[in-house]
Amino acid sequence: VDSSRTLILKSQLEYARGNYPKAFKLLKASSNQPDLGSSIVINNNMGCIYYQQGKHHTSSIFFHNALSNCSSVRREKPRKLAAFSQDKSLLIAYNCGVQYLACGKPILAARFFLKASLVFCSRPLLWLRLAECCLMALERGLLKHTGAPIHELDLRVQVIGQGKWRHIAVENDSSCNGNESFHDREESAIDNSQPQLSLPYARQCLLNALHLLGSSESKHVKSGSSMKPLLEEHESSEAATTSKNSSQKNSGSNDMKPKDSASSGQVNANGDAKEPRGGSHTNAATNAMSEFEDIGRRENEKLKQTILIDLAYVELELGNPLKALSAALSLQKLPECSRMYAFLAHLYAAEALCLLNRPKEAAEHLFTYLSGGHNVELPYTGEDCKQWQAKKAMDAEDANTGQTAARTPVPEEQLDNVFLSPEEARGALYVNLASMYVMQGDLEQASRFALQALATAPNSQEAAVMAVYLDLKVGNTREALAKLKRCCRVRFLPFTKAAS
Repeated sequence: VDSSRTLILKSQLEYARGNYPKAFKLLKASSNQPDLGSSIVINNNMGCIYYQQGKHHTSSIFFHNALSNCSSVRREKPRKLAAFSQDKSLLIAYNCGVQYLACGKPILAARFFLKASLVFCSRPLLWLRLAECCLMALERGLLKHTGAPIHELDLRVQVIGQGKWRHIAVENDSSCNGNESFHDREESAIDNSQPQLSLPYARQCLLNALHLLGSSESKHVKSGSSMKPLLEEHESSEAATTSKNSSQKNSGSNDMKPKDSASSGQVNANGDAKEPRGGSHTNAATNAMSEFEDIGRRENEKLKQTILIDLAYVELELGNPLKALSAALSLQKLPECSRMYAFLAHLYAAEALCLLNRPKEAAEHLFTYLSGGHNVELPYTGEDCKQWQAKKAMDAEDANTGQTAARTPVPEEQLDNVFLSPEEARGALYVNLASMYVMQGDLEQASRFALQALATAPNSQEAAVMAVYLDLKVGNTREALAKLKRCCRVRFLPFTKAAS
């Protein structure tokens, strides 16, 4: 066997164990004058290692080098038969999509995911990733009807003049300096023939993922039930062969001692009983199958949770509270639903019920976390987030096998981007309780929960807006103005003289 390929296989083994430094060293050792096919694998695996270490921009360089190697393989003349097996461009395209999604570039990520859909169209994870591209584009204001990004809704003002001639000029982001917007720059990178990212498209992708997930679950059940008779048949044939051999030996021997060892297994030099060879193989096959089915079941459960919570959010954004409620309730019925997703499901269900004019039922979902009057329990803990992330399998695609290669958790510093912190989640729950009491006309209770929301999450824009609204509702303009000054997102810029 070629030594470079042996080093690549050893590197993949260390990568699967999470030993990235050693995997990197083995890959570097295998890269001495490699052939073009090996260069594709090496560059892709380097990209996966850097991705797992959180170095997304460096990983993109290696992924694109691997794509360039694939292009060189396709351009070789005369074309070799091995070129078709060495071309891993569609698998690497999926990796590029994951990497661009992690970098916050949803349109470029969608472009690569759509390219990879030629081979992964039957994978529910692909459609979930496309839906996540749409949701990230919505968050960043890249969808045409959404305007500015959600996290950049602060005002930029300039103070012009002095004294009684002092004025405040508010800058308009769309015409600021005549610069091309981020949306325009990234939209040019995607072909016009490809579907535009939108919330209806996200819903369609999530429904596709849900349908494919149901099909894969039924296949797992069928494959598990079909393997049992095969294993039983194999075991019975092994037992028959063993008994036949033992009977032949007994009939051909003059030794009249009982042959207990033939039925109970062989005995080694230390006197320890050993299982027959066929039995050990059967047990190993049974254990491997059960472990494989268990891993697939856990991965499908995590996928289903993510799909349902995203679907509930999308339906709320599209103004379909009844469908959002159905998705949220379906998520709550899952037996192993994580506490973070259960919390979001309660919030989305409560919002959907409020939109359906059913505030009492909405209150039941919010009161789940209420204890001792006005105290709200933490919906989940930081340990819950870490445990969920430790069990969550990442989905970087392996260029050699086409299987999920990266199954280790993301770095700990990236955990904050996955869920709200427990305190922020409690603050969000206080805001929702205040909103519910506003709908019921109980402004006193609403004010109490709004103040608790501000105390729990002082940097929460939603909590500040709710508190200001309630102060204005009762005519307390001074308090409202003071809260606005503390929580406003206005940036005062240095004065620049406008052109006459």
